[in-house]
Parts: sequence; C-alpha cells; structure tokens
Amino acid sequence: MRTNSFTIIMSKKSNAELENIFENKENYTEEAVQAVTWELENRNIIEKSEFIMEEPKVKTPVTVHKELVKNKEDESPFEDLELPTLYSKKAIQGFTIFFGTLFGMVLLMSNLKKMNQSKVRIEVLVFGIIYAIGSSILVLNYLPKTIFITLLFNIIGYAILTEYFWNKSLGKDLKHRKKKIWKPLIISLIVVVFVVFLQYLSELLQ
Repeated sequence: MRTNSFTIIMSKKSNAELENIFENKENYTEEAVQAVTWELENRNIIEKSEFIMEEPKVKTPVTVHKELVKNKEDESPFEDLELPTLYSKKAIQGFTIFFGTLFGMVLLMSNLKKMNQSKVRIEVLVFGIIYAIGSSILVLNYLPKTIFITLLFNIIGYAILTEYFWNKSLGKDLKHRKKKIWKPLIISLIVVVFVVFLQYLSELLQ
C-alpha cells in the first residue's frame, strides 16, 4: 500500500480540496503532492501512473503546527502542506548590497522566525550588529571613504548571511515561495531618507 506521512490527512479531504492542491502543486511539498496523487488515483479521479516520487536529496523544512501534534486518532505529528513563504536570497542580496548588512539581516531573521530557528536568529542578530559596527569603524577611520569600499563590505555581509547562515540553518536548496518585498522596501527607503535628512540637518547647524 502506498502511504506517507500525509496519507491519512489527504484521505479525509474532499475531492475539490484534493484537486485544488493537485492543480497548484508548485505551492506544496513534494510529499504532500504525492499523497494527493495517490488519493485521487484511489478515488478513480485521475488515472493511475507509474510515477514514484524519489526521496528528495534535501528535505524542505516546514513549520510544524503544535495543535496537530496529537489528534483524536493519536496520529503522529505532520508537517504543513504548503511550502514556506520566505524572502529569497535575491531579496536579501538586494537589501544588503544597496541598503546595508543590517537590512539584509532583518530579512533573514524574518525567514528564520518563520522556520522556528530561534537560536540561529540570535546568532544572525549578533553577527549583523557586530559586522555593521566593525565595518563602519574601519571605513570611517582606516579605509578610503568610497562607494566601492562600502559595496565591498555589503557584498561580504551578504555572502556570510546567505552562504553561511542560510545554507547552514535552512539548507542550500530550500524550496519556498517568494515573499513580497514591498513592505520592507518602503520601510528601508524611509529609514535611509531619514538618516540622510539628519546628516544634512547636522551640516546646516554646524
């Protein structure tokens, strides 16, 4: 009998619910889609195929619902059906390079919160603050004050945030849906404009 951790859950869903998941399979984990496929085949809604889902090389971490840890039938805990919605590496790259490491840090921390990685969130926070302060001291006191130097530090910050913290805690090949960046983008622009205004105001008062 073909079963996985989602089989019992899918067996309780209506045909319409199963068909909706099947039609939007890109939003769900591979194991959930496989369970839906089997259930639809068992109900003779779709034709049986020879397709067998291969065990993914890198499992997609997903949020576990605490209220589902123990249900009426003492089923084992099961993972969320949908892929997590996270800020992409490209989004973190853009915010880190153009706004600064602290901004990219905030996006990554948001992802880690979504994935229940509280310990790594603290590590990222500590790194971001220390890195921002350290790079600022170097630029202001020891290095040429050029855009190139600033961008170089931001690129290094991005590399550490994604190549180390992301890959280590979330997985290099993590599958996820992309979260929209409009809200953090607007906030970042407001912060930057405010900082520039304060600098301009301080120069006028001198």
